[in-house]
Amino acid sequence: MRQCQCEQCAGQFPMNDTLRVGERILCDACCEQALPQSDDAGAPEVDLERQIDPTVCANCGKDHGAEELALLAELPVCPTCKDFFQNRPFPAWIKIALVAVIVLVAVSLVWNLRFFRAYGALRRSWTCFAEGQAEAAATYMASAADNVPECGDIRVISVYMEGVALLYQDRYAEAADKLSWCQDRLPADYDVGGLLAQAQAGVAFDNEDYDGFLAAARMVDQKSPDSYMGKAMMASAWACKFAQTGEGGCRDYALECLKQAEDLAQGDPGFAEYENRILHRLHSREIIRRDEYYQRFPEGWSPQKED
Repeated sequence: MRQCQCEQCAGQFPMNDTLRVGERILCDACCEQALPQSDDAGAPEVDLERQIDPTVCANCGKDHGAEELALLAELPVCPTCKDFFQNRPFPAWIKIALVAVIVLVAVSLVWNLRFFRAYGALRRSWTCFAEGQAEAAATYMASAADNVPECGDIRVISVYMEGVALLYQDRYAEAADKLSWCQDRLPADYDVGGLLAQAQAGVAFDNEDYDGFLAAARMVDQKSPDSYMGKAMMASAWACKFAQTGEGGCRDYALECLKQAEDLAQGDPGFAEYENRILHRLHSREIIRRDEYYQRFPEGWSPQKED
């Protein structure tokens, strides 16, 4: 242990019991006398620092004579205390708390897993829908709705996408049921009314109600006047009426609507195959479904092939 002499009272004190006040070394008692009182507002600031004996462990207080100890966090510590600080085991309460936190995180992840699944299914659904994969989009959206049944909006969109997928599959009656349920539950930009009119046109066609087919086609045209679909469906309906009755006026209306649709289609390949089926109907006065048409004419129809 090192000793220091107080420069004011000349007493000998352990180094740890002395302070450096400015440039002077003082004991605790002399330091209190030398420092200005707290109510002396005009007193200058004084540098004050407790001296640290490098031979005495700052933790256990063990005296190591003249040997200077290694520093840890700028304090002298003996080897035993240094090993304790550097390799100190975690207290039991910290270990228990860590286990509790891990358990809570695991439970939270399991509890909220359905929300992560719903989010992933939503993203995949919209991606498929944008790419025209209606059936896959409907499947993913149904999965999202099943994971979060409390979210009514997702359920409505799921039914909507299912209706669109059924429409693409020519399952018009089922599609009409789904879309009719969605009609007042979705914003106008979902065009539920137009899609429902297409489904109703398909139902009328399946039932050989060609007047109903024509009425629904006109509704489609009213909903989307800038699209070729409405006028193409009107042409199809007039062609059905011509095939059924043989009235030349129906044929003329069909060709007129077909020309208007062609102008709007601007080379759309989807219109070309639709037009081909209507021309076949006008030429043969035979009404067949799309799947039968493709079975009979896998490479398309022309008057020369018919002859």
